[in-house]
Amino acid sequence: QRRCMVIKTSTCVYTEYKIYPGRGQRFVSKDGKMHLLLSRKAAVLFRKKTKAVKLTWSQAWRRFNQKGKAEQGAKKRIRRKIKIQKAIVGMTLENINRKKQNKEKVRDEQKKEIIERQRKKQEKKTTAKKGQQPKKQAPQPKKVVPKGGKNQGRKYQI
Repeated sequence: QRRCMVIKTSTCVYTEYKIYPGRGQRFVSKDGKMHLLLSRKAAVLFRKKTKAVKLTWSQAWRRFNQKGKAEQGAKKRIRRKIKIQKAIVGMTLENINRKKQNKEKVRDEQKKEIIERQRKKQEKKTTAKKGQQPKKQAPQPKKVVPKGGKNQGRKYQI
């Protein structure tokens, strides 16, 4: 049997890569927190306060843009919404369903009533017109149109 040597590694605060012994830098901020950084490049970007998510080579960017996941092939199942009727306070489900069915009947009856009213109105108008002769209206004066037609005052015709 072959035994593997265990190497203690730490992770870079900025890039999230492994830092092996003898590599990396330690940066201590003014508040006393110690930050382990992988390379000079990471240290400079960290001090500049550049966001790691904006760098395509960092693990933060890969996580944010969902790169390199093994489970990427399987899509998530979409749950379909199922409509369930529930009783409202003061009414049971049976009452609600009965009212829904009655609504259609009531609507049809209301339409018939409206149509009948309109017919009666039309009949009254026609009977009233037959009884009276139409009055002649006084001739209305014609509208005064300025000379030159529509485009008076325009230099160019459009």
